[in-house]
Amino acid sequence: MGLFLRIPVEAGATWRPAGLLAVGLALASWSGTLSARADPIVPDTIYSGAHFVTNDSASPTVEAVAVAAGRIVAVGDTADVLRLAGKTTRLLDLGGRTVLPGFYDNHVHLGGTREDPRVQDWTGIDSKEALLAALDARATELPPGEWVLGTLENENMPQHKLPTRWEMDKVTPDHPVALRRGHITLANSLAMKLAGITDETPAPPGGEINRNEKGEPIGWFWEGAGRRLVMRAVPPPPPVPDAVAEAELRDQLKALLPFGITSLNVAGMRPDTLRWLQNVYARWGDELPRTTVQLRLSPGYDSYDDPAEGAAAAIRELESLGFVSGFGNDRLKLGSVKMSIDGGFSAAAFMTIEPYPHRDEDYFGVQRIPEETLYAVASRAHALGWQLGIHAIGDGAVAMATNVLARILTENPRDDHRHFLHHVSVLPPEETLGKLAAHGILVASQPNFTYSLGPYNASPALSPERLQTNNPQRSLIARNIHLSYGSDGMPIGPLVGIYAAVTRKGVDGKVYGPDERVSVADAVRMYTLEPAYLTFDESERGSIAVGKVADFVVLGDNILTVPPGRIKEIPVEMTIVGGQTLYTHNKSPHVD
Repeated sequence: MGLFLRIPVEAGATWRPAGLLAVGLALASWSGTLSARADPIVPDTIYSGAHFVTNDSASPTVEAVAVAAGRIVAVGDTADVLRLAGKTTRLLDLGGRTVLPGFYDNHVHLGGTREDPRVQDWTGIDSKEALLAALDARATELPPGEWVLGTLENENMPQHKLPTRWEMDKVTPDHPVALRRGHITLANSLAMKLAGITDETPAPPGGEINRNEKGEPIGWFWEGAGRRLVMRAVPPPPPVPDAVAEAELRDQLKALLPFGITSLNVAGMRPDTLRWLQNVYARWGDELPRTTVQLRLSPGYDSYDDPAEGAAAAIRELESLGFVSGFGNDRLKLGSVKMSIDGGFSAAAFMTIEPYPHRDEDYFGVQRIPEETLYAVASRAHALGWQLGIHAIGDGAVAMATNVLARILTENPRDDHRHFLHHVSVLPPEETLGKLAAHGILVASQPNFTYSLGPYNASPALSPERLQTNNPQRSLIARNIHLSYGSDGMPIGPLVGIYAAVTRKGVDGKVYGPDERVSVADAVRMYTLEPAYLTFDESERGSIAVGKVADFVVLGDNILTVPPGRIKEIPVEMTIVGGQTLYTHNKSPHVD
């Protein structure tokens, strides 16, 4: 195999385009102007001695890659690429490691406990006993009457491990307790009393109150019931200093690098928090993965008793903004508008077509936004030029969101809109799948749900037959629906997601839906190139090709050849963004 196409680049050149248009113009100008020059290529770095998985069907693997000014300038055989080295070129022998395009996570959340210093980060707790001990210890630190607030991790504390309000009362009789765990809010009896919640309190629209056989709330509040009943009783937090919020965001972004993540799509931030992220990238952007951030709108029952009022407020907000999707640069830019139709997979609150089994009454999950409210806001956003990214987990929510998007695209066609649905965790009807494909609506999936949430959350909520197609993968690919991968939170990294997509195994070791398995090569592509397509970045990222940014993840084993059961155990050795090594684990590669 010979040397592939290369672009001449002056040694020491830098390239920092101001936006997507600037990227395209700069590349056209640069290559067009310099290709006629006789100056030899002088790469900044040549990576060799590796298995580069390119995502290019014509040449799926290469041995070496040359990088200059943060971009790939040559790929091919080691001997051919090394001939390009100059006196200043750094040579890195990767010692037989496997290199992929950097992982691109399509669904990450930023922000958290430092924004409210009262909130305890208990994401490491993984048992009811440990949680009750932590509540007891925290209560001893606070005067009676002070709120005990905390956050829990979905994967560590599945629903069957959560304590009831009475269990929490035993260790916090004099302190109201409110804990957030994904789409569930936990409250003890004193918190419920302060919130005015009784046995007769109805669940608000867009929420659910879990009750025992006597009809008593057990202290578990799903979706809007937690936000609108429990959390509104919590005194507001003190103002967050900019430095504190920005430090947390920086730390969270840096924490993604050990997973091999070089790009991420933030699944919703409000405009008043975007300045923090902008400041972080202005100060430390060269140290961090590339970020696309979605604008979150909540026109439904999460925030409003009257969804018509919520729709009007959301539309006013959109119309007041002076920018749309794509605004920004190659490190930080604005993505789609996000709205959430139903509840989460981490709680029995996703909206289904068939009723949940094992329930005395017919229960179809939680609908957070009515259909006409979604249509009103989404159609205006579409008309303004926004991309849309809609949270829809259950098949009922997927069908509704798809119908709305299909209606909008029929009424107001737009080429290459790339509207998408987050999750699609329950396989929708064939009619809905057909509409997704026909209208070019993408799906941003999280295959790790099969691993971490399927055994505990999908099993009780779906019939055995529907459980086999939960978190569908192969069914979507077979219908030519663009599918990309992400995690919906750490520490479930890309290798766990790829493992789950390939094996369909849960944490309990059981296989959930073997017919939905995908190949390793497909899973890698859906965690690299397909998320780049989701955010209109496929010409810049997602594959190892000349002209693209030099974003790589170096693995300690060959993901294409190891037994599938070992994929999640492959170590991430290095994470490289724009030709700069931002993370190294243990022994570094040999540098000449």
